[in-house]
Amino acid sequence: MKPCIAIYWDVQNVRISPEKIKFLNLWLNQEGNILINKAYAYWRQETELFEKAIFKAGFKTISVSSMKKNAVDKEIIRDCEYDIISDRKIRKVILITGDKDYLSLVKNLQESDISVTLISRSNVNKKLIDAVKQSYNIEELIDKLSQENLIKSSLDHSVMITYEEAKNCLIELIKTLKAEKKRATIALLGHLIKNHPRLSGYKKISSIGKPDGKIFAKFSKFVEAVIKEGIIQNCNGELILV
Repeated sequence: MKPCIAIYWDVQNVRISPEKIKFLNLWLNQEGNILINKAYAYWRQETELFEKAIFKAGFKTISVSSMKKNAVDKEIIRDCEYDIISDRKIRKVILITGDKDYLSLVKNLQESDISVTLISRSNVNKKLIDAVKQSYNIEELIDKLSQENLIKSSLDHSVMITYEEAKNCLIELIKTLKAEKKRATIALLGHLIKNHPRLSGYKKISSIGKPDGKIFAKFSKFVEAVIKEGIIQNCNGELILV
């Protein structure tokens, strides 16, 4: 069961571009049931686009009235201490910051059996990293999530088909070409299989899945795998059924 979590983001200390916020939000939602999600800044200095991107991601934007040093830190600490007393369901706090001012807060949370996760930049205070249970570099975290999303998106748009399904379609096409007295070359079959009625939506040759769950880099690699099964063979560039 996922824990109930509270998130406090010192936006001015750990800043990311608007387009990266969705990846941060994706990770945060995987961490638990979000009860509190607050982002702190002196918003008068921020662009409307940036604030809207954070608000759209589900954060409550808290405007800190003072520009004095540590003003954001003090407000986050005060809010966090109040929130965990007001809602006893909170069992995990995620701090997006890097300031050492949070050391006492972290200690108090841990003494209350509330785990603390830190997300920061590379200039984070070392004592703060040592004090928390888990810590992440925000740029490394977002880069990883971005790459994972890119791979997933690529696979989704490819409409991956199973090896067995693609093999059956290949055999059907070879039979059809033979009946039409045409040469079943790899190039022709690679073109025809994309338009096979059983593979509607198929877009990329590399979307044929291997039995082990991976994908074939090229259509010719898929053909080689079928040849190894002894079902077809390559005779001078033409594929024939055995």
